[in-house]
Amino acid sequence: MTLKNLFLFCFLTFNASLFAQEEYRVDLIPESLIEDANSTTVAETYELEIADHRSIVYRHKRVVTVYNKGGDSDAVAYASYDDDRRITKLSATILDKNGEELERFRKRDFEDISAVDGGTLYSDSRLMVLQYTPTQYPYTLVFESETESKDTFYLPTWNLIDYYDSSIWNTRFVVKYNPDLGFRYKVFDPEGVFTVNDSEGLLEISASEIMATSAEEMGPSPWEFIPSVRVGLTHFSLDGIEGRASNWEELGAWQYRNLVAGLDGLPQDVVSKVSALVADAPNTKEKVRRIYEFMQDNTRYISVQLGIGGLRPYPAAEVIEKGYGDCKGLTNLTMALLNSQGIKANYCVVWAGRDQKSIDADFASLQGNHVILNVPLEDEELWLECTSQTMPFNFLGDFTDNRNVVALTPQGGVIKRTPNYDLGRNTLNTDGTFNLDASGTLSGVVSLVSRGIQYDTRSAMLYKDQKDRVSSYKNYWRYVDNLDIQNISLEEDKVQISLREEVVFTATDFANFSNEKVIVPVNVMDRYTYIPRRYKSRSQEAVMLRGWMDNTSFRIEIPEGYKIDAMPYPIDIESRFGTYTMLILKDGENAVQVSRSLVLRSFRATPEEYAELRGFLRSIARSDAAKMVLVKK
Repeated sequence: MTLKNLFLFCFLTFNASLFAQEEYRVDLIPESLIEDANSTTVAETYELEIADHRSIVYRHKRVVTVYNKGGDSDAVAYASYDDDRRITKLSATILDKNGEELERFRKRDFEDISAVDGGTLYSDSRLMVLQYTPTQYPYTLVFESETESKDTFYLPTWNLIDYYDSSIWNTRFVVKYNPDLGFRYKVFDPEGVFTVNDSEGLLEISASEIMATSAEEMGPSPWEFIPSVRVGLTHFSLDGIEGRASNWEELGAWQYRNLVAGLDGLPQDVVSKVSALVADAPNTKEKVRRIYEFMQDNTRYISVQLGIGGLRPYPAAEVIEKGYGDCKGLTNLTMALLNSQGIKANYCVVWAGRDQKSIDADFASLQGNHVILNVPLEDEELWLECTSQTMPFNFLGDFTDNRNVVALTPQGGVIKRTPNYDLGRNTLNTDGTFNLDASGTLSGVVSLVSRGIQYDTRSAMLYKDQKDRVSSYKNYWRYVDNLDIQNISLEEDKVQISLREEVVFTATDFANFSNEKVIVPVNVMDRYTYIPRRYKSRSQEAVMLRGWMDNTSFRIEIPEGYKIDAMPYPIDIESRFGTYTMLILKDGENAVQVSRSLVLRSFRATPEEYAELRGFLRSIARSDAAKMVLVKK
């Protein structure tokens, strides 16, 4: 190369670099996208290239500008890999507000870490992560990655928005595919923000100028309103095993055959032990109960992410021998124990979490993050959470309640629905007898009996040490100053699925007797205090997924030499969101009886109805803070 040509080459290269940097100047971003945003995705392309059922390339380029510390978590730069997926390209560049390069990172600068938490014993999943600490704001991250895999079962769902308080200027999702593979996709786009270009062998979905979305109190889960694209192949491969997935029947049969079947063998001594255990059981349900509790008593949970794509459970014999397993292994073990006694059970894949996300019944693809067991009897269906060594028999709690799951059977995948714990089953009864002395100290015993989802929430108290229990009660009754917990008694009933808590306490200066009139709160230990914030303009629904019912009965004895001068009037509040009643009556000359009921129904309130909902909850909180007045006789 001549000197002249070398100079020309360097000049053109420099100008190309300068142009690439200048297009990411912060002052080019529209003001509407900066408003109320911690960051802006300036440009993003997420691309899948699927040449055949054993070849897929993932390419990702994301340019994100961060305005403040709150946006640092939006500037993530990582790529995942494992034994079946390798990273071929990885880089990141940090630019200043003018698009000038501040720092450049190559693959060797990324930290190699485990992709799972410390509770996982075995896993081959890893992450290459950039750990970057910014020195100035705003800054721009330009991140690029490319990975290759032979597994075409794991096709990702693309979500338009990954972060709250982050806007989007331009983003694209591209799939280049071999038409012979039977490519399928499903778009969720409630607001119509996507532009979709679909031609043979190419799908391109884009969106632009999406303003920042903020989390709103009592709002729905993001998956309910964030636009997304789910993709899948009719012909796929996982760990070299080919399969078909045009519908759940096909996919479920493939999963059962390749992931579940043949793993139910058990040592003869274990089968004999279980046979003896259930020999005198009066019915099949009782047999299932005993087998479930046998599994709980002889195993513990440890996450294991190995096997075919991390999806195949360890054989039942290995799990019972080692005494531990993950959700897959423990569920498969329980199924094997039942099968040894001629009891049919279904291995079910579910989206676990409090947000009641369902398996999409209309789109067969890799879904779910957990497995549970379904046992169909003639007159009812039993559901077993095999991961927990403490969960009551035939109770799921809020981790997997009221949602679609897919049962993997030899005949194929079957969509089933887990139980819904309605408000009549989610109860908390609070009773107490309290004494108020002339120094203002309140003492007494309070009893709480919880059932259903309320039991599920409160049963965590059983597994805390004394110090943490005291701390939890003080937080629960945080509106009672100077609370001293003197004794705690807990009694669990796993048949009725209930928990009784009895707490002995004192609270000094509960009332101030230094004045002529003494003000005393009447709802001592069951106050509703949560009032969601006010919004000038709310955009999301307000959601209550599970209704519940509280019933309260207190007797408060007042000190000798005082009488009741004034009490709150009876209160009765009706709303489509629930009901509330409060009644305070004299009980002789030196006591009052407090009766209270709060029912909060499950609901979905439109943004326009939010003010009404907030007013209802505010009225409850105000009533629960009501006080009576004592005076000297």
